Amino acid sequence: MRRSNVATLVYLLVVFASGAVVGAFANRLYMAKTVSATVNAPPSRAELRKQYIRDMRSRLHLTDAQVTELQQIMDATGQRMREMHKTIEDEHIRKVVAMLDDSQTAEYSKMRAEREKHRQEQAKKN
Repeated sequence: MRRSNVATLVYLLVVFASGAVVGAFANRLYMAKTVSATVNAPPSRAELRKQYIRDMRSRLHLTDAQVTELQQIMDATGQRMREMHKTIEDEHIRKVVAMLDDSQTAEYSKMRAEREKHRQEQAKKN
């Protein structure tokens, strides 16, 4: 009779332990983060600019005059970067067109027009 009580106790402990393991596993599955198909849009340039100015103001303790000057610097830098980007883009297009034959050049022009139209549509959405 003594052996039977010990075996019963071992079986109960095994059942309890296996229940704890299964429960822990089920909890882990239940609490797992689900994958979302939606993507958070990246911050806009205006939002990034505001955040940058806010960080500069708070960490460097800028005065209002310094913030105004920083904004002017950022405006001038942005304009120069747009001009440089346009120059580089024009050079790229000129080199690509130079390597293409006439039929390819026509198709390339069509591709660029479609891409520009798509870009403008995307800009309107944002």
